[in-house]
Amino acid sequence: MVGRDLTLTLIVDSQELAQSRHRFYHLLGVYVSATYTGQDKFEFPADVRIDFVRHHDVFEAYADPTELSNKLQNDVDTKVFETERQIKKNPKISEEQTTLLREYQKEAAEFIEFLSTQTLEPKTMMLNPGNPEDHGWVLFETRNKWIGPWKEREDFVISVWMKDKIWQFPISLPPTEGDLILRKPPD
Repeated sequence: MVGRDLTLTLIVDSQELAQSRHRFYHLLGVYVSATYTGQDKFEFPADVRIDFVRHHDVFEAYADPTELSNKLQNDVDTKVFETERQIKKNPKISEEQTTLLREYQKEAAEFIEFLSTQTLEPKTMMLNPGNPEDHGWVLFETRNKWIGPWKEREDFVISVWMKDKIWQFPISLPPTEGDLILRKPPD
């Protein structure tokens, strides 16, 4: 979407519904890019929200990456404690449980690294000719009593809230036949 001095781009994987089921906390991911072409300063608020249209029009702000990292680290610590307790009760399962724990810790560490390096920070970014772009992943929580399980087809409205306007992007997943689907060719 292009405005006077601002271009907003949202990218959503056509398989995002299926991928979100396998992600920590079933987070739905969208890539957001803002490019400023003006000559002055522009405050990009990084305020992105989603409307789950087929789920009672539930609105969610995107999840703070720092809070997600802390939550995941606490969950890892709890899992370590629980695994050690299970091993003390039954030493025969030590090798199996240790292997599962290491895999969980590895996946969690990779996701925490992703959260700290690839996500859009929930702060106002000052864009100007010297720093014209802000971009990153935004993740939305999909688990609450109003959203429930995914339907076969989902409709969303992703909104970027500015001081004086709201930019809205309607998205339906999975895409219908005939929709443009960009994918990398297999290697």
